Amino acid sequence: MANRLFTVSEANALVPFLEGHLRRLQELQRQAQSHFEEMEQIKAVGYKPDGKLILQRDFQDTRESFDRSVAEANARIADINRTGCQLKSVELGLVDFPGKVDDQDILLCWKLGEDALRHYHTPLEGFD
Repeated sequence: MANRLFTVSEANALVPFLEGHLRRLQELQRQAQSHFEEMEQIKAVGYKPDGKLILQRDFQDTRESFDRSVAEANARIADINRTGCQLKSVELGLVDFPGKVDDQDILLCWKLGEDALRHYHTPLEGFD
């Protein structure tokens, strides 16, 4: 749906879906960052003479948790992309929806926490 154009009402209808996905994506991002930091700490403990990590099992468990978080995040991002809207920032919760006003290409803009779309900008402008 890369070429889909949205009306304001069509974009607003996606807000509940996007809100749930973005809140979960933010949590997954925090989890992945935490798992990554834990893996770095485990590696800092050191290695055995054979080159394996001293805490190899802990590293593997943490890596599996990291991979699960990343896989779920990727699936949620794919779900969002399938709608035709554009995820601009997980951290800020920004999503754009391609549209037109007076034959001019625009991007309807929504931010997590807003109950409806309130802004738009041209494709050359960004979130301000």
